[in-house]
This record gives sequence, C-alpha cells and structure tokens, in this order.
Amino acid sequence: MYMDTPFVQIVNTVTDSTESAPVAQGVNLRGLAMTRLETFVDAAFAFAVTLLVIAVDDVPRTYEELVIALKSIPVFVGASAQVFVFWIAHRYWSRCYGLDDWVAVLLTLILVMSLLVMVFPLRVVYTFAASDMTGGWIPPPFKLDPVMWAEQLRLIFIVFGASWAWLAAVVVAMFCYALKQRTSLQLSEPEHRDAILYICTYGVLSLSGITSIIIALTASDDLIELAGYQYFLLLSIPLITWAVRRRIRGPWHRGTE
Repeated sequence: MYMDTPFVQIVNTVTDSTESAPVAQGVNLRGLAMTRLETFVDAAFAFAVTLLVIAVDDVPRTYEELVIALKSIPVFVGASAQVFVFWIAHRYWSRCYGLDDWVAVLLTLILVMSLLVMVFPLRVVYTFAASDMTGGWIPPPFKLDPVMWAEQLRLIFIVFGASWAWLAAVVVAMFCYALKQRTSLQLSEPEHRDAILYICTYGVLSLSGITSIIIALTASDDLIELAGYQYFLLLSIPLITWAVRRRIRGPWHRGTE
C-alpha cells in the first residue's frame, strides 16, 4: 500500500488521521481499514490453524481412525489457542497503530514466517503432553526410540522453545517499534501503557521458551518433561494481565467511556 511512498509522508498520513480515528476504551483505532498486508496475515494465521486440524494428513477411513481423530480434538483446541494468542497481539497492533511502512511490513512478514515454522513443533509438543497426561489414551504423534528417547525429546523441546521464544520476541519488537513512533502517532497515555503491557507479556512468553530450552539441555532424563510442563505456568498470565490493565488503565477508561 505504502511501499512506494516516502516514510515521512506515511507518518504524516497516520498523524493526520489520528484526530479523526474512532476511539474504543481510550485507544485510537488508526488501522481499521483492511489492507493487503492485514489480509495476508489473516490468511497465514488461518492456514496455520488448518495445519493443526485433526487428521490433517488424511481423512479417517475406518472407525478406529475416526476415534483417534476425535481424541485429538483437545490437542487441536489447545494448540489453536496458542496461535490465537499471537493473532490477537497482531490484531491490536494493527488496529491501534495502523503502521504500514517498510519496517512494519518486514516485522509482519517475519511474524508470519516464524508462526508457520512453529506450527509443527507446537502440535508435536501438545500431542506428547496430552498423551502423557492421559496415560496414552490420546496417542502420541510418533514413537520415540526406546534407547534414544530422552535425546529425541530434548531436541523436540529445544526446537519448539526456540521457535516459541523467537515468535514472542518478534511481537515484542513490533510493539517496541510502535513506541518508537509514539510522537508521530500521538499515542495517548492508555495506548502507551498498553504497548508496555504487551511488551512485558510477550517478553515473558519469550522467556518461557528460553527456560524450556535451558531445562531441556540441563535436566536429567527423569525431569526432561518439565521443559514442556513449565508452559502451564503461562495460564496465569491472562489473569495477571487483566488485573494490571484494570489498575493502570482504569482512570483513563472511566474518563473516555
């Protein structure tokens, strides 16, 4: 959309539109208009969810295969929820800041590529975790070597942890770039605090991936599964984020609603 337009003109366009942008809960929605970039990102996220769908490689042909596919539904739901976590962040970033310069495009493309790389290890890790927690009721994605299982599991956690940490770091970079443009975007106090909150939240997500890698590299064979189970600590983040948002944004929101 703006690839052939000077950056200064882009910033001026965004700044001029800030005054007329609709406001929701103290946030100026500068990026409501759907762009080709947004359409591409939504399609990429939809494709990522498609890769997680049950029986993605084949349609069940027997009753037994159907049962196995149905047992995989919890894995699909959980893994899809993780994908939505990053889609929500990009949706807010696009709607709030409306950035479409070459840096924003580059960061978005990196986000999409990183997401598609993470999809397969995401499903593998979720399926192994579900199989372990259900005592094998949900079948594992594949069988590990009886002798080398620990080393194979370490590699799986390292690959997933690296892709997860990198993807979350890209989200952090996107919001850091938006903060860098706070003067031209004329960010309000709630918008500035929201950006910091997103940076902190996805920074924690990135650290969880690094933590998983460290555990996978250093834990004994008996404790190697902790590299995967430590991600369950992230379930507390939505509650903490909600509480912090109510505390730091309440006065501004009550004044704008």
